Amino acid sequence: MEWKTIAHIETDFPEKFGIPRQSTLVPELTGTIVFEPEYRQPEALRGIDGYDYLWLLWQFEVPERDGWSATVKPPRLGGNARMGVFATRSPFRPNPIGLSCVRLESVEWESRRGPLLHVSGIDLRDQTPLYDIKPYLPYVDSHPGARGGFAEEVKGERLQVIFPEELLMRLPADKREAIRKTLAQDPRPSYQDDPERVYGVAYAGANIRFRVDGAILTVIDLSEFEGA
Repeated sequence: MEWKTIAHIETDFPEKFGIPRQSTLVPELTGTIVFEPEYRQPEALRGIDGYDYLWLLWQFEVPERDGWSATVKPPRLGGNARMGVFATRSPFRPNPIGLSCVRLESVEWESRRGPLLHVSGIDLRDQTPLYDIKPYLPYVDSHPGARGGFAEEVKGERLQVIFPEELLMRLPADKREAIRKTLAQDPRPSYQDDPERVYGVAYAGANIRFRVDGAILTVIDLSEFEGA
C-alpha cells in the first residue's frame, strides 16, 4: 500500500529536542497545517469547522534500522526499564507512525496556499508530513476513567522555570507562555541529571539555553537560532 503525504505542519520547533512528548500537554503551542497541492480543495474540508479537535496521523523522523525490537526504553522511566513497544508511544516502531490530538482553532479558507488549518496543543516538529486528518468524536474518543498505565506517573509539569525577564522579552509576546510550559515539562531524557550541563531548545527562531538543578530549570541565554 502506498502512503500519500496529504499535508505538512508548520510549527515553532525546527528540531526534535524540546518538543512535548504528547499532544495537548502545552495548549499554547500552535501550528498551521498546509495541504499539498493535490489536496488543496475546500470540498475536502467541508464540515471540519464543526469540530473542536482533530486526530493527526503523521510520520516520525527516525533513523533507518534493520529489523525492530519488541521492547523499548521509555525516556520517562529513566532509560533503563523496558516496556513492550506496543505499550508505549515510542517512535522506534515497526512503522514510524505518530498519532496526535490537536485543537482546531480556526480554518483559513482562502489563502495563496489553499485552505489552512490553524491548530494548538501540537507535539510535532516543523514540516512534519501528515498522512491523514480525522475528526475527534467525544462520544467515542473520550474515556475519562480509563487507566493510563505507567504513563500516569509522569503527567503534569515537573519543573519550576526561572526565565529572566530580559531574556524572555526577546521572544514574541504570544510565544512566551508556551515555551515556559514546554520547559516545565522537562525536555531532558530522565537519565540525564547533571546540574552543570547546558541544554538548548530551538523555538520560534531562538536558541534557548538552560540548566536544570533538581526541580528548578534556569534559562541562562537566548540567541538567534542559526540552524543545524
